[in-house]
Amino acid sequence: MDFKKLERTDVPATGAIGVSVVVCGATVRRELDVFYEVVNAYYGLPEDAPWEDADAAAAKATSVDAYREMRRDFVVNRVTNEALAALGIVPALTPDVRVTAYPDSDEDFAFDLAVVERPRLSLSCLDPVEIEVEDVEVTDELVDARIAELMESRAEYAPADPHPVVFGDCVSIDVATFCEGKPVPRLTGKKMVLEVADGSMPDAFVGQLMGMSVGQTKTFEYAVERPRALSDDDVDRYLATVTVLGQLRKDVPELTDAWVEANISKASSVAEFRAGVAQGLEAEAEHLNRDTRARLANIELEKRLQGAIPDAFYRASREGMRRALERELAEKGQTIDDYYEQERTNEEELSVQMLIKSGENLRQGFALEALFDGRGMQLSEKDLAYACEEAFGPGSYDPVLLERTGKRRVVESAAKRMVALAWLADTAVAKG
Repeated sequence: MDFKKLERTDVPATGAIGVSVVVCGATVRRELDVFYEVVNAYYGLPEDAPWEDADAAAAKATSVDAYREMRRDFVVNRVTNEALAALGIVPALTPDVRVTAYPDSDEDFAFDLAVVERPRLSLSCLDPVEIEVEDVEVTDELVDARIAELMESRAEYAPADPHPVVFGDCVSIDVATFCEGKPVPRLTGKKMVLEVADGSMPDAFVGQLMGMSVGQTKTFEYAVERPRALSDDDVDRYLATVTVLGQLRKDVPELTDAWVEANISKASSVAEFRAGVAQGLEAEAEHLNRDTRARLANIELEKRLQGAIPDAFYRASREGMRRALERELAEKGQTIDDYYEQERTNEEELSVQMLIKSGENLRQGFALEALFDGRGMQLSEKDLAYACEEAFGPGSYDPVLLERTGKRRVVESAAKRMVALAWLADTAVAKG
């Protein structure tokens, strides 16, 4: 590729590299030739069809502006890749492109880039870290509590004699709740079973239920203080309509050998059931203890990180966390406004939370990669496959495809962090 201008300018204040690019008209012509080959193939035109035919086909499928931008971006992306390779720059984030014109055949084309490379970071020490941790131990009390939960989950509800609602009752209700005119899904439902003591509804709501009779409908307003409220009137105000459908009696089965044999597939006695519950809790505790050790060890490792991380990484980390949240909500058919309602938060609070969390994740991730590189750890194909499938789903690991799509560096980075974190958890020394 012929460059009429290719200049690099380091910007220490931001950690970015400025790149000015000018390519000659002949290069623009060659890149547009490639673009039109792709467009012709997409619209089923002959490979050597005139550019005007491709333009006409595209005009029927998309807007003029969108097509011009696609054409420009195709050239910019190809020229950018060649320019960065010529300068020996490997971007760690997507380059920020500043372009004010559209490429025209046989005319020089200029644009600027802002590129951020991977920061040069190290650790002050590569030894195992010390952590303060108390491992969860499985006690008889924990086993008893888990069994009680399991038995509660097997409870059945039967109609009870009607009477005015009192604290401690179990009732069936229909309820519709609104906040600022919008439905509140978590506080709305048909034939909901409510234990008037379990905290499943706000205390102010429960207070309004007291004394209601079976068959009675009541509409009322109540307020709930927002988390981190700054004043007495910093509340969410709800409007609810509730109907008491009936009183219920909660019947929790008695734990006997006969009940176990009839209801538990892998046990035939209370003793076997209890042993199985204890075994499950031991596995949970082992997993929880390891995760806790890894998290605490990573926090300690971060304190050893040396070197500056450009602000662009913090912005990218925060934006990535926001996109991930919105994708997760969309999969549930929810919006960010639904999230604010459910979590009783707002845009400003969420932004601050993400700023803090994304910064922690960023520094801890870089610390793990510095540990991996500093100790000379190696990646296996199994490590890469696991990291790839964690990121892109089962069966996604294809070394050739990763290389072609540019995703290999992302997968390698994730795999390095996983391997380093496992070593960190295995070698962490518990104080005391």
